[in-house]
Amino acid sequence: MKAYIAFLVLPLLFLFSCKDGFNFNRDTKDPIIAKVGEKNLFKSQIAELIHPGTSPTDSAAIVDGYIENWIRENLMILEAEKNVAADINLNKLVDDYRSSLLVYNFEKRLVDQMLDTVITMDEKRDYYESFKNQYLLSHPIFKCVIAKVSSKASGLKDIKNALGKADMTESIFLIKEKAVYHHLDTAKWMTIEDLESLLPKGMIEISELSGGKVFQKKEKDYEYFVKIITYYDEKRIPPFDYIEGKIIKTILSERKIELLKKYRQDLYDQGISDQKFEVFKPE
Repeated sequence: MKAYIAFLVLPLLFLFSCKDGFNFNRDTKDPIIAKVGEKNLFKSQIAELIHPGTSPTDSAAIVDGYIENWIRENLMILEAEKNVAADINLNKLVDDYRSSLLVYNFEKRLVDQMLDTVITMDEKRDYYESFKNQYLLSHPIFKCVIAKVSSKASGLKDIKNALGKADMTESIFLIKEKAVYHHLDTAKWMTIEDLESLLPKGMIEISELSGGKVFQKKEKDYEYFVKIITYYDEKRIPPFDYIEGKIIKTILSERKIELLKKYRQDLYDQGISDQKFEVFKPE
């Protein structure tokens, strides 16, 4: 198969390299390049694949691959057409699929043009208060500070003492000064998996965690400091900022559903008013 296709490709590339090689069309002269059953692959379809400046070798590979894939695909289609189950109405399937595509694309355009995407903080807070019980945590979450410091560094006790204070200013300053690695994003919610990915294996267990707790653990030539700033256990109501993104998505989804529902109803009402449809009752 590939040898036969390659035999076709060479004269094709010669035609494509000519000045008017890309100007063939179905109305004038558009040679058939391959044929499977009653379906034809035309030269103009191949010409679209080759861009100016493409080397002959690359062009040959592109054309060769395309023709073979086209043949394989259409052989499968031909075989499928011969073996369609008797109970499948292909015309209905095609019509249904076409209708679904039309409606989907039209509704998407409606949503893009008409959906109000502005959500105020009050709206998000109201939603949270109304539905927060539906978002119970399936696993613990927490905010923390992590620092990896050389065991030979001075002031290790100062770091731990500073982490024990409610005000994080001093500890963050010391960590930035002495740590070879640190995590200081105190706004980010983390899971035990997140924490384990930043520490040596087995250093801290989930059962050890609690709000305000400070750890100092040694591994080889480094001291690891961890402070759990805020901790929420599983099955608790999550904090607002943890599910704020989900709240936004849910509100927008509900608005989208309502927008399309109203549009469909308005369309139906307008259809009645304009007498765009009739219903015939069987006798």
